[in-house]
Amino acid sequence: MKSKILLSLLGCCVFSQAYATEYFVRPDGGTLSQCNGTVDKAYNEAAPDGLCAVKHIFELLDPQKKVVHIAGGDTINIANNADGSVAEYELGRHGEYISGGCHDAWAYDCVMPSIPSGTVANPTRILGEGWNQGCSAPPSLWGSGRAKRLLTLDGSENVEMSCLEITDHSSCIKASGFPDASLVCDRSKPYDKPFADTGIYLADADNIKLTDIRVKGLTTGISAGRLGDVTLERVELFANSGAGWNGDILGEDNVTGTITFKDSAITFSGCGLIYQPGSDNHDQPHACAKQDLGGYGDGLGTGQTGGDWVFENTKIMYNNSDGIDLLYHELGGKITVKNSRIEGNGGNQLKLTGNAELVNNVIISNCGWNTDQDAALGANGEHCRAAGTAVIVGWAAADDKSVLLNNTLISEGDCIISANDRLKMGIDNQSLYAVNNIFYGLIDETPGDAQNSCLYFHKEGLNFPNRQVHNNIIHQVKNFGEPCNAFNNNVPTGDNANEGFCTIVTNRDENNMPTYFNDADYSIATNPHFLRVDPNIRHTAYDIKTMELEANRPYPKDSQSPAYNQGYQGSVGGVAIPATDFLGNPRGSLPDIGAVEYTVSPKAPLIISIVPKN
Repeated sequence: MKSKILLSLLGCCVFSQAYATEYFVRPDGGTLSQCNGTVDKAYNEAAPDGLCAVKHIFELLDPQKKVVHIAGGDTINIANNADGSVAEYELGRHGEYISGGCHDAWAYDCVMPSIPSGTVANPTRILGEGWNQGCSAPPSLWGSGRAKRLLTLDGSENVEMSCLEITDHSSCIKASGFPDASLVCDRSKPYDKPFADTGIYLADADNIKLTDIRVKGLTTGISAGRLGDVTLERVELFANSGAGWNGDILGEDNVTGTITFKDSAITFSGCGLIYQPGSDNHDQPHACAKQDLGGYGDGLGTGQTGGDWVFENTKIMYNNSDGIDLLYHELGGKITVKNSRIEGNGGNQLKLTGNAELVNNVIISNCGWNTDQDAALGANGEHCRAAGTAVIVGWAAADDKSVLLNNTLISEGDCIISANDRLKMGIDNQSLYAVNNIFYGLIDETPGDAQNSCLYFHKEGLNFPNRQVHNNIIHQVKNFGEPCNAFNNNVPTGDNANEGFCTIVTNRDENNMPTYFNDADYSIATNPHFLRVDPNIRHTAYDIKTMELEANRPYPKDSQSPAYNQGYQGSVGGVAIPATDFLGNPRGSLPDIGAVEYTVSPKAPLIISIVPKN
């Protein structure tokens, strides 16, 4: 009997996989009544045979009747134009899609039903043309009519989406109090304006994979909560005027699985995106808006959540407020940030609660960047919101630990690190590990403060019961808390362990240069003036030379450098010293301090230059 049941189950699974259907969407296709969508062929009105592609994804995921015409495990292929140019598919009330859920009285509800769940072995797939050939020209899905979302995965499991651009055709922004009212999205009737709210909505979803997707110019790139596993690889959230990733949705938000960002970018959230095809201004960010004006601008923020969050080789840069805000990560799990660049966010670069590991990152809190922009971009943006501290770490459980290993942290905010006992659990077993880092203090850009950044602030003081701090370079911080004397703790013996190097801002020589590091690059202003932003570039404020200097300074060019071969070799809080550095170069048997390892011929950075203001 058991063998019969097993054969029956196997037969069911084979049947399900064998009969999964592949659908095709192309601009020269037909309606679902004219074409069954299963053949990649244009509709021929002169010789209709029903074996052709449909003309729009709405034919398969009907927003009018909220009917799904595909099954879980099916694939939808979305094509470009026949001449190879990018096809643009309008998602909103238009053409013949004007009844039911697309009625003009509630056109904002003209959204497709949720993508049906597949299986682990046979996921449902939405694939743009070129998804398996480098995705050089993804088809564009653009929202209109104030559509509340463009793609929905509500309760969806085992879904893959790849090679799509998700956007709208408007330059308007979310911030209702913006001084130039003409730039604010008009949300009143008639609902016929060419903007939309959210690109991708994820709720109660699991085993979702997004690859080679760009979400730009909307109010919110991704709204998400109550998730299992979600993987984003080569995903870019660019210039969405509310937030890049908003993890505070209706109801509970808790993540129970793993959210992974890999080789991805979240940039210029809280700023609008100019839509003027053919103009030099097209696809340029503009009108960054602070919260006082109704703006938002976190790159990534959540409500109360848990789960594991992984950011690997990801750029979180020039978002108008915080970069990554996981301050409410209070329900368990771990946050891992490695080989990433967190820079230029207008508030804090990182807010992390719970177990956290930061390894091999370049973190630059030039939080006052808005003030150095043309008025059209930065005049109304945030300026070092929440004091602009580079990294905030918090503990939500008695045994939480934060590990900072081989990072380069630079701050023009109030401090480089701030810490707190988030849920008042008591600090008897809470731990901070800070080893092999460069901590670099700049002049504090917080309004009314002309001092350098402090190294570390905790309202209970510097003396944690559990703290392992050594082999760091602490440079040009102010003397708050006597960091050169009080920060190091539990320095082990062996494995090249040492006290590191420390200078406070008063340690200067007769030429008023810092005692240890007197290179001219330290006088370079931290805030760039963006002459032009290329959305295809992972941005940096610095040209490559300056980036190398500041990420790798004091530059380990000889045995006299305090960074060269001065790193600790042993395990730190259970985390091994990374085998490679921020740029992918191997670390030596004696690692350097900071994110970048000295090599005779360093590997070129994966970041393209932006010309700073003269």
